[in-house]
Amino acid sequence: MGPAELVAPLQLSAWWYVAACAVLLAAVLNLFAPLLRAAAGSGAKSRPRIPIPVRSTYMSRIAAVESKLGDGDVGVRDSARDLAKIVREFARDAWGVKAEHLTYRDAAVAGLDDLAESLSGLYEAEFAEDEAHDLGPQIAGARKLVTRWS
Repeated sequence: MGPAELVAPLQLSAWWYVAACAVLLAAVLNLFAPLLRAAAGSGAKSRPRIPIPVRSTYMSRIAAVESKLGDGDVGVRDSARDLAKIVREFARDAWGVKAEHLTYRDAAVAGLDDLAESLSGLYEAEFAEDEAHDLGPQIAGARKLVTRWS
């Protein structure tokens, strides 16, 4: 077998060019993939899901405050104070926010609008001049906060 017989099988065809272009295109896309993902918006960090035990713990704590209020063991102000503490602790456990002394205005400035809304309603009940009669909307708001971010 001489060199003249080997030339025919080794001749370049159009498929070699197509394969080389495909490999080159894959390498370029792989090189620029992080930039393409960032341009598409997938690089934005989303909040991680809150584990179910955290959600159920806080839902049961809210239910305990509601039952104590319904039994007449505690007043509306004390219940509102307890709910505000629960909501702040939820923010700490769920998002890692140091919220022990966070006001509703601080939460709004920090971009935690749901937390700010819940704390605002609790402030109305906790610091009202007259004793508030119903804490139902605030309890529903606290439950809404916990279920929305779960």
